[in-house]
Amino acid sequence: MSHETSISEVAKRYAKATYELASTDGIASQVSDDLTSLKSMIINNKNLLNLISSPTFTSQEQSAVFDVIFKKQKTSKIVQNLINVLIRNRRVNTLISVVNAFELILKENSGEILAEVTAVSELTKEQLNQIRDNLKKMTGKEVQLETNIEPNILGGIKVKIGSQMIDASVSTKLNNLKILMKGAN
Repeated sequence: MSHETSISEVAKRYAKATYELASTDGIASQVSDDLTSLKSMIINNKNLLNLISSPTFTSQEQSAVFDVIFKKQKTSKIVQNLINVLIRNRRVNTLISVVNAFELILKENSGEILAEVTAVSELTKEQLNQIRDNLKKMTGKEVQLETNIEPNILGGIKVKIGSQMIDASVSTKLNNLKILMKGAN
């Protein structure tokens, strides 16, 4: 599943502010590690996932649980402040999206981009390397690939980099041909 499509503008704003604070302090990498650890903890624990996604928990209850986590994990002050602001603003349910947005910002600022490649079946290492090399030439940046399998594209590939989409799928080519043929009548 794509990280990009699940990131709201609100999450991007929180992530950007957190990144700016972390890079100013020179601890962007540590903050990234803390956020990734928290995200993993939440994804792997139904109770934590419920705590951040259910509106039935009070801010005090959420803060109390996260305070325990902060102490055990020795979480950086920036991450603690982020979580507390999210809780106070009743936006803690966006935490995973904020972490995803932070990871993207960190990659972009390190000269690395994420490309989502969709194909009809699993791609070989050679194919992935060729796609990566072509995208690197095109963008001038290091490219990390995230692959998805979608049988209904029939063949070819789709590549998404940020908001840009390169669609070389057979299904799209057939649809375009169908539109052209309808227009010729």
